[in-house]
Amino acid sequence: MAIDELLTETFEEKQHQTAYVFDPLGEADGANRPSKRRKVSKNPSKPEVEQPDAWLTFQPLFGGTEDEGCIRLRQQLFEKSWSRVNERIQRILRMTNQSTLDEVTSFLQTTPDHVSRGKIPSAFIITGPNLASQGLLFEQLSEVLQPKVDAKVVRLRSGDASNLKAVLKRIIHDVTARETDDENDLELSTGKDGRKYLNYDLEALHAYLKTNPRRHIVIAFQDSEAFESGLLSDLISLFSSWLDRIPFALLFGVATSVELFQARLLKSTCQCLYGDQFDVEQSTSIIDKIFKAAIAHSKAPLRLGSSLVYSLLERQRDQVSSIPVFVSSLKYAYMCHFYSNPLTIFLSDDMETEMLQEEHLEAVRCLPSFRRYVESAIETGEADQAKSLLDDDEELRTLLFGCLQDYRRWSLRLLRKLKILTAGKVLSADFTGLYLDAISRGIDSDQIAEFVQSIKRMQPADSIAFLGRVLDDIQNGDPSLGLDPWANESEESVSFLTTLLTDIKALQADCEEQGIVLRSKYSGQTKVLRTTVVAQKVQLSQDTATLTNEDNIYTDLIDQLVDHLKEILRCDGAKDLQFNELWLFDSKTPYRDVFIPRPRGVVERALSRPHDYLNCSCCDTEEGHIVPSLPATAILYQLYLDTGSLINVADLWSAYYAIVGEENEDGLDERDALILFYRGMAEMKAMGFVKQSRKKADHIAKLAWKGL
Repeated sequence: MAIDELLTETFEEKQHQTAYVFDPLGEADGANRPSKRRKVSKNPSKPEVEQPDAWLTFQPLFGGTEDEGCIRLRQQLFEKSWSRVNERIQRILRMTNQSTLDEVTSFLQTTPDHVSRGKIPSAFIITGPNLASQGLLFEQLSEVLQPKVDAKVVRLRSGDASNLKAVLKRIIHDVTARETDDENDLELSTGKDGRKYLNYDLEALHAYLKTNPRRHIVIAFQDSEAFESGLLSDLISLFSSWLDRIPFALLFGVATSVELFQARLLKSTCQCLYGDQFDVEQSTSIIDKIFKAAIAHSKAPLRLGSSLVYSLLERQRDQVSSIPVFVSSLKYAYMCHFYSNPLTIFLSDDMETEMLQEEHLEAVRCLPSFRRYVESAIETGEADQAKSLLDDDEELRTLLFGCLQDYRRWSLRLLRKLKILTAGKVLSADFTGLYLDAISRGIDSDQIAEFVQSIKRMQPADSIAFLGRVLDDIQNGDPSLGLDPWANESEESVSFLTTLLTDIKALQADCEEQGIVLRSKYSGQTKVLRTTVVAQKVQLSQDTATLTNEDNIYTDLIDQLVDHLKEILRCDGAKDLQFNELWLFDSKTPYRDVFIPRPRGVVERALSRPHDYLNCSCCDTEEGHIVPSLPATAILYQLYLDTGSLINVADLWSAYYAIVGEENEDGLDERDALILFYRGMAEMKAMGFVKQSRKKADHIAKLAWKGL
C-alpha cells in the first residue's frame, strides 16, 4: 500500500507538467548520465594511425610467394602512373570548355537591364550526346560566373525537380547558404515584422538580395531536356513574374537542338526568354586530344597495344560512349597491367636490387621476347652470350635495364618520325591511325614508299610548306605529345633540310622572275598525251614533256629529300623490342568482360548453373541435371529449354510438381509448390523468356532460345 500511495502522489505532482522524464530505475536525475559534449570544430583532426598495409589492395603473385614490398611497389607504381596521366586528361577537359566559358561570361556581362527588356537572359549550351561531360562544364561555369559576373549559380538536375516546390526550395537554399563548412548554416530572411518566410517562397530570396545584392541569380538546368515540360514552363513563367525584383538568368544544357527544345515549351513561355546559342567542343576532337595526352604521350608509363585501343575507339564511335567511360577504360587497362604482371616493378625508379626474387628472374627468362633474343643469339653464333643470360642473373639484369633505356629512346624516335609523316598532310590516315599502325608493325617500307611517292608529286609551294613544318616541329617540339625540341640531336638533318628549303625557295623565285612554272619530272604536268593517226587509226601514247634546267635542278633536290626521308623514317614495332611485355599491354579480354555488358549470357548462366553465383552446396550439380533443391526459377528454366514455341502451363506445372512435390525427400506440399511456381513464372516473364499467348488461353509463348 505504501508503494501505491507513493506512486499516486508522484503522478499527481507531474500530471499538469508539459513534459516528463522517464526514469524506470528510479535513479537521481543525472546520476549516471554522461556529461554533455562540447561542440567542437569540424576541422579534421590528426588521422588515426593505420596499419602499415591497410591500404594495400593488390594481391601477391607467383602463387602467393611474392614479397610484400614488391606488391606495395606495384600498387604505388599504378597509382603514381595513373595520377600523372589523369592530371593531363583533366587539364585537357578543362581547357576544351574554355571558349564556351568565355562566350557565356561575355553574354551575361553584356546583357541589358532585366526590367527594360522584360525577358529573362538565357544561354542555350549545345552539349551534344556527351551527357556525362556536362557535369564538368557546369561546374566550371559555376566557378567562373560567380566572381566575373557577380552572380550566384544554382545547378539543377532533373532528379532534383520532382515538383515546383522542391525546385524552389533548392534554389532558395543554394542562394542563401553561407559559404562556410557547415552546409546547414543558412541565412534566413525575415520581414520587418519578424515573420519568417516559407522555404519555397521567392519573397525570402527577394528579402535576402536586399542585403546581399547580386547582378544575376543564374539557374543552370544541366539536363534541361530531361525536365518535365510543364514544370519547366511553370518555372520560367514564375521567374518572369519576379524579374523586376530578382535578376534571374538561365542556362540550359541542350543535347539535341534549340528548335526541339523550344517545341517542348509553351509559346507564352518562350516569349519570356531571350538569349543565344553556344556550342561546346564535340567529343571526337576531345578524344583525339586525350589520345595524345594519355596514350601516345612521350612520358606515358604504359603503352597500350593497337588492338585494345582500336576496340576502345570503335566502341566510343559506334556506341557514342561518354568521355568519362573512355577515361575509365584507360584506367582499367592500367590497373590490369600492374595488377597482373609482377615484372612491372622493373619500371619503377624506386626498385632496389635486394627486392628481386628468384621468381622474377625466372619469369623474365620465360618471356617470349627473351626466348626470341636467345634463339637469335644462338643463330648468329653468340652461344656464349646466350648461355650467360640463362645462367648469370647479373648479366640478365644488365641486359634488362639496358633494354628499358632503349625502349625510352625508341618512344621518342617513333613520335618524332610520326610528326614528320603528319607534316606532309598527304597520307589518308590521321595521327591516331599512324600511331596505332606504328605500334603494331612499325613504320615499314610500304608505308614509307607511299609517303615518298606523295612527296615526289608535290608542287614547289607544297614542298616549301612541308619543309617549313618539319623544321618547325624539330625546333619547337610538340607539347601535346610531350616532345621537346630535338634540333641539337639532329643537327645533320636540320642543316640538310634548311639548305634544301633555301635552294627550293631561291629556285622558285628565279622561275617566277622568268615567268615559267617550276615542276619536277614526277609531276603530272610533265606527262603529255600524243595522238598519232596511222592507216586511218588513231593511236594514243604517253610521253614526257621536255624539262627545263630549273626543272632538272628541282627534281634533283626532291630526289635528295626522298633519299633522306627513306633513311630516317624506318622504325621497328613495339613487339619487335626486347622485354616489351613489361611496358606493353594489349589484352582485350578484361576490358570486354567489364565494359561490354552481356546480360543475356549472364542470365542464362545464372539459371543453368546457379551454383556459380549462389555458391551453395544444394545447387552444386552438373549443368542440365535437375534436383529439387534448385531455385524454382532455375527448375522452370531447365524445363523451359525442352519445350516448343507454345508451352502448356498445366503440363509445365505437372512437370515442376513432380520434381519438388511431396513424393520426393524434403518435398513441398502442393500449396507451397504452387506459390513458388507462380513466382518463378512471374520472374521468367519479367526477364523476357515468356509472354501470354493469344492463340490458346492456357498456353504461354516461348520468346528466347539458349545460345541464339
